[in-house]
Amino acid sequence: MLKAERFMYFLSAVLAIVGGVMYHHFVKRIPATIHPIVSIVGIYLGVLLVSGLLLGLVPPAEGYRYHFKQLSWVQLAVAISVFLIELGFVLMYRAGWNLSSGNLVTGVFINLLLLALGVGLLREKLSVVNAIGIALSIIGVAMIGYRP
Repeated sequence: MLKAERFMYFLSAVLAIVGGVMYHHFVKRIPATIHPIVSIVGIYLGVLLVSGLLLGLVPPAEGYRYHFKQLSWVQLAVAISVFLIELGFVLMYRAGWNLSSGNLVTGVFINLLLLALGVGLLREKLSVVNAIGIALSIIGVAMIGYRP
């Protein structure tokens, strides 16, 4: 792996981790008095503003038209997915889920479903170590949810 590729490999993970932590911290702080969908509209207006500023500062080399012509139904599918994630977490935290366990529990189930998709549809391989990790994840979620 080249030095630039290695840097991007780790930078992308750091951005996702920092963004994920910030996301859950701030979603947990959304006041219960605001309608959840109105809150999401506000979030997306902020995303549009930040994205527009960054796109203006770092324009694509091939020009905007080249890239905007490549937009398809996939962006709409991702938008719907992100909306469902946003709404789900807003409602989860309002329903009383803890910040420390809500994302962990949903993350394990998401990863199990993605594992099934990867193995079933994409023909990805599952090793013994992976299977042990899956079992530990399920045990961990059961322990987090256990109420004596």
